[in-house]
Amino acid sequence: MSDLLALDRCAHGIYTLTIRRPDVRNALNEQAFRELTAACRQVAADDAARVLVLTGAGRAFSAGGDFEALQEMLDGDRAYAVAELENANAGILALAGLAIPTVAAVNGDAFGGGAAVALACDYRVMSDTARLGFVFARLGISGADTGATWWLSRIVGPGRALEILSLGRVFAAAEALANGLVTEVAAADQFDDAVGEFAGRLAALAPMAVRGNKRALRGIEGRTLEAQLALEAQIQADCIRSSDFREGLDAFQNKRGPTFEGR
Repeated sequence: MSDLLALDRCAHGIYTLTIRRPDVRNALNEQAFRELTAACRQVAADDAARVLVLTGAGRAFSAGGDFEALQEMLDGDRAYAVAELENANAGILALAGLAIPTVAAVNGDAFGGGAAVALACDYRVMSDTARLGFVFARLGISGADTGATWWLSRIVGPGRALEILSLGRVFAAAEALANGLVTEVAAADQFDDAVGEFAGRLAALAPMAVRGNKRALRGIEGRTLEAQLALEAQIQADCIRSSDFREGLDAFQNKRGPTFEGR
């Protein structure tokens, strides 16, 4: 990692990836997306990884696309713009493709591509002072950017997604929670503790079971019921034969908390 992103591994296999460009409200440029891709690959290679938390340094989560990078795409030819956007897409795919749970710790405003990056995570814990804004249209560009259309259409439906993107909607934390855009809202002065508690809960779950849930849901729209049931049988068979399931049963029967090891 360079100065743009910092990847830290804490106890219990919890990784924290921090966007460190507070002077530009953590705006994302080509290098930031390249480092996002590299960081996700590093986490994916760690068999003991349990959770990835993505957050921003300073007062913002991410203001979205870096204006200098956007200006370069405006001044360059179409092929250059496509290449830059595909580089950003690689970062989104790397993040969304992680087998472990991912948490966007939305410590401050997340606008445009920054909001889309937050939606690419499995869960979002949002500060009560933060905003989630899909402001592409206000700049004269489409909301078809870094997966925003994909995530929004699945969370709120295509019709509502079109409204949000076309009107450049900005959501306060409570409104984002009410619309299902975030998982939890935490008080700003207790935000770090709330994120740590949430990530800890995820890390304590049986890793094979959690990964199985993500695997079963990924791409479900393209499978028939028959194919989905066949996939579920394979996933569940692996879980049932695991040491974690044995531990879970023993803990339940003896009325104690389980300790899962991911095998």
